[in-house]
Amino acid sequence: MTSMTPVNVKNLPSKFFHLYERFEECRRWIEDCFISLRSERTVKDYAEALAQFVEYTRKDPAELVKMDYGTIYELMRKFVLWRVREVGVSPKRAHTQWFALVKFFRFHKVNGEFDFPSRSIPVVVKYLDKIPTRQELAKILEASKLDISTKIGIHLIAYAGIRPVDINNLTYACVKDDLERGIEPCAVWVPQGKTGLVYVTFIPSETVELLKQYFDKRRKAGEEITDSSPLIIDWIELRKTGRVKGIQRKSLCLKITRAMRHSGIKMEENLTTVVKKMRPYSLRKYFRSNLTGHMPNEYIEAMLGHTSGLEHVYGGTRDLDPATIERMREAYKNCLQYLQATRAEATEEQIKKAFKKELLLVAGYSNEDVEAMNLDEMSDEELRSKIREKLLGMMANNGAKQRVVTVDDVDDYLAKGWEFVAALPKSKVIMRTPS
Repeated sequence: MTSMTPVNVKNLPSKFFHLYERFEECRRWIEDCFISLRSERTVKDYAEALAQFVEYTRKDPAELVKMDYGTIYELMRKFVLWRVREVGVSPKRAHTQWFALVKFFRFHKVNGEFDFPSRSIPVVVKYLDKIPTRQELAKILEASKLDISTKIGIHLIAYAGIRPVDINNLTYACVKDDLERGIEPCAVWVPQGKTGLVYVTFIPSETVELLKQYFDKRRKAGEEITDSSPLIIDWIELRKTGRVKGIQRKSLCLKITRAMRHSGIKMEENLTTVVKKMRPYSLRKYFRSNLTGHMPNEYIEAMLGHTSGLEHVYGGTRDLDPATIERMREAYKNCLQYLQATRAEATEEQIKKAFKKELLLVAGYSNEDVEAMNLDEMSDEELRSKIREKLLGMMANNGAKQRVVTVDDVDDYLAKGWEFVAALPKSKVIMRTPS
C-alpha cells in the first residue's frame, strides 16, 4: 500500500487535510499510520493532534522534522501542558496526542527519549460517568431545540449501545433489511471502526419511526437514498460543500451535550474527591446498566460490540449465527420495558388534583376560576360545595328549569325539547328547558 484510498483521504480531519496536500512529510506519515494501526479512529486522532501541534507552534511540518530532539521535546511539553491547562482536555487525551507526535517524529528519524511529562500532567481518572435515569433520558429526548438527527443519535447510543464514533459508519444498508420488511425490533449491522469487524444490535419501533421520518425529510430535500447513504448526515458539511457525509463523532457529541444541558437535568454530581459527569458516552453505559440482570450477559456484550471470549466464540454471537441473532432479538424485545425512557409516574396527590380540576370544569367553572382555587388544600366537602353552588346557579339561570339525568335518559329529554348543558361524572348529564 503506497497511498491512501480516496475514502481514507475523504475522512481525514479537515485541519489536517491541507497539511496532507501540501507536505510530503505528512502524506508519508499518515499513510504509514493507516498501515500500522488497526483503528481508523486512532489514525484520525493522530492526524488531528499533529494539525493542532502545527497550529500551536506556527511551524510547518517540513521545518519541524529538521529541528533537534531537545527543541522538539520542549515544544511538545509546552503543547500538552497548554492543551490540559488552557484548552481543558483530559490528561488521558493529552497522553494520546503526545504519542501521536512521538510517532510522527520517530517516523522522521528524530531520536531521543520522549517521556510523557507525567509529573506535570498525572494521567489519572478525575471523574466518573453519571449514567442518566430513565426519567432523565426522557427529559433529554424532550429537550428544546432537539433536532430529529440528534434524537436518532441519542436513540442509537442509549437503546442500541452503539459507540458515538461508529455512528459515522452506519449507512442505510445497516438497517435496510428489517426496516423495509417491517421486522421489529429492527436489527442494526454495525461496522466497527475499532476492530474492523461487524456486529449486530437492535432498535425499538420508536427509533424505526424516527428513521422513517428522517429519510422522508431527506428525500423531500432532493437526496437519493441508497444503500451507501449515511444513516445520519452532517448537515453543516452538506451546506458548506454539497457533499453527503456521515455525521462525525465530535459534531454528534456536541449536539447531544447541548441537548443534555437544555433538558435541565443535573449533569454533575460531587462524590467527596471524585466528580460524576454526564457525557454522550454515558448513554452507552445506560444501555448496559439497564439491561444487566434482565438479559444474558453474553448478549449484552455482543450488542455492545464486545465479541471476544469463549462464550462468544461457542455461543454464536461472534459468528453472527442466524438462530442466535433471533434469540438475541427476542431477548431484546422482552427487555424494552427496562430500556425505553419513561416519564416519572404521577403521584397520588397529582392524580387527585387533576380529578378535582376536571370535576370543577365539568360543573361550569372556567380555567381561570379553577387556577385561582387552592386545589391542594381543598377538602372533598369543599369540592362538593363548590360544585353544588355552581350547579344551583346554573339552574337558576334565566329562570330555565334544569335537571340531572342519566345518559340513558338524554334522548327522551331531547325529544321533549330539553337542551344539553354539561356532562357529569358517573354517566350523569345536566339538561334544561328552553329559557
